[in-house]
Amino acid sequence: MSEAPNTNWRRWVAFVLVLLGIGLLFSRAVKGMLPEKSLVKIVEYEPWSEEVLDAARGIPVQDGGRVKPLETYAGYKMLGMRGDRRITIKGADDKKIRIKPTAWIIDALFRPELAVKLPTFRIDNSEVLDRIGLKGRAKRDRYSYEEVNKARAEMFKLATEYEQLAKGDIDLDTVQKQTLALARSVRDFEALLGYFSFVRAGVELAGAGVEGSSQLQRTSTVMETAEVIQGVLEQARTTGQAPPTHVQDILRQITNLSNAARYGLVVLPPSDPEKTEWVTAGTRIWDVMMGEGDDPEVAVSDIGELENLVLILYQQPDEFAGALETWRKGIEERAEERDEFSSVPLELSYNKGNWFFRALFLVFLPGCLFVVLSWLSPKSLWGRVMYWLVWGFTSVGLVMTIIGMTQRSLIMDRPPVGNLYDTMPYITAGGVLLILIVEGLTRRGLALGLAPIMGFVGLTMARLYEFGDASDPMDPLLAVLRSNYWLTTHVLSVTAGYFAGLVAAGLSLVYLFLRMFKLDGGDTSVRRALTRMVYGVLCFTLLLSLIGTVLGGVWANDSWGRFWGWDPKENGALMIVLWVLFILHARMGGVLREWGLHLATIFLSAVITFSWWHVNLLGVGLHSYGFSDSKKAAVFWFYGIIGAVLFIGIGMMIHEKLEMRAKRLAKAAGDGVKA
Repeated sequence: MSEAPNTNWRRWVAFVLVLLGIGLLFSRAVKGMLPEKSLVKIVEYEPWSEEVLDAARGIPVQDGGRVKPLETYAGYKMLGMRGDRRITIKGADDKKIRIKPTAWIIDALFRPELAVKLPTFRIDNSEVLDRIGLKGRAKRDRYSYEEVNKARAEMFKLATEYEQLAKGDIDLDTVQKQTLALARSVRDFEALLGYFSFVRAGVELAGAGVEGSSQLQRTSTVMETAEVIQGVLEQARTTGQAPPTHVQDILRQITNLSNAARYGLVVLPPSDPEKTEWVTAGTRIWDVMMGEGDDPEVAVSDIGELENLVLILYQQPDEFAGALETWRKGIEERAEERDEFSSVPLELSYNKGNWFFRALFLVFLPGCLFVVLSWLSPKSLWGRVMYWLVWGFTSVGLVMTIIGMTQRSLIMDRPPVGNLYDTMPYITAGGVLLILIVEGLTRRGLALGLAPIMGFVGLTMARLYEFGDASDPMDPLLAVLRSNYWLTTHVLSVTAGYFAGLVAAGLSLVYLFLRMFKLDGGDTSVRRALTRMVYGVLCFTLLLSLIGTVLGGVWANDSWGRFWGWDPKENGALMIVLWVLFILHARMGGVLREWGLHLATIFLSAVITFSWWHVNLLGVGLHSYGFSDSKKAAVFWFYGIIGAVLFIGIGMMIHEKLEMRAKRLAKAAGDGVKA
């Protein structure tokens, strides 16, 4: 059948609209990667050598309930404070220097005099600056610790007030929340800056030098005298007298130094194999001085090694990389003995692979462009070349996403889905795979165009969520979710129902798009093919959603002692099942015809969004693991878009029916005149 008139300009309109949509999502995805408008100049800044960075990346750190490489820890710390994972500054001769998370954190630990000048803190709201008494430059900008420190007293005073309000169940406004978040970021950064204060300051022993002068002593050396100091304190308690002045002075200094290093890097494994919690340098110092450590000799050795590491940097900087690598290997050996190191090398490989980022920008994005380019001349050689390019790029993107998911599963030692972030790569990969299967069965090119778009949108969502949440999604799950059996059966099946339903909704959007711009050329076989695809995928959606929902009830009965409790998440899963049942039965009964089937399936995407995201925003129920107020706007934006699409679709359906009715009346009138 020949194309409808004026199809050519309609193709160009569709081409431009889709390009604008892709461009909008692309700009959102790369927003955090864009450099600052004006760069800070730090003339004395010297980049770390690659040898130092390689030695530092893999340092095992315990954080969030698991052992991870320093590179990962630094990435999320930097992301939470700055909103991105890269700082660009100007060095000597205005040379641009890019500072990534590992370099940033070892700056804070080993070169605090430079780290305080780096633009580390992102402040989004000028009202926050006004409230803490800091003169700002713009509504959103990055500030250094040196700048923020000028308003430190007022900022922490307000943060204390806001914390008390929050504890009293009083909702904080946006400025209060951001002020509190800034104060917490500054406090975390200060913990990094002061971590090695016990090395840089040492302990001053009054009267221990020549002719009664003061003598500066290493902290580890003072720790070796802990038993003597404890004996003096015990004697003072027994006699009821105050400890000697010099002992009080030593304890005061030790308290300050241990506190400075107590809340930073949790990098020292305990000597006792029964203990699971690693400790900071500050905890090591305090435990020995108070006689509470499990192995004082190892603790003194730990602090001595850290002191040597810092002193080598100051005295023999060329040997720092080797010393850092030697120290790291020692920590690795202790972690291996505790069977807590195996995932660290794999996580370094995962970080280096950066699979989701590469799949998003290097594969799915070009795939989307090939799709829209194919519309310009779909029947020609150009169109066939674009078709196979889409197939190739989408398949590569799918493989890269699966590799990333597999590595994450091995690192986490659990199935690929356990939290909200995990669902996005999984739904993306599952949706793309299902679309490719549908395309392989139909060979019409109708489903294929949806595959790279779903890949691009899904991984963009994952990236935006990661940057907005700024917390490590590979950290251990809540206790109620720690069941690999149920995560594999219930969670994977119910989430597979999500991606199947979204694929069906996407195919119905393709149907609407083709009808709106008349890109099907009036070919009814194209419409029927899309309708059959949607119907088949809906059947698959019902199967997966029903199995997942029933398994969820069995898990609930096992964990909470009841099969069903009308929890919002349970209701959301049930809504998907009931809505898909309604569509299928209405289609079988002739209540929903072609237009009705597709419009109802498009609405299914809103039902899935409610179950997938919205119930977590309600903040109630046993399933509200991912509550986040910042995601609420995105959910309602999606509802608004789907509402607008449905409004347009219903309008087109009514217009088409009225047009067909008018034609029938005209034809009847014409037949009557002839008669």
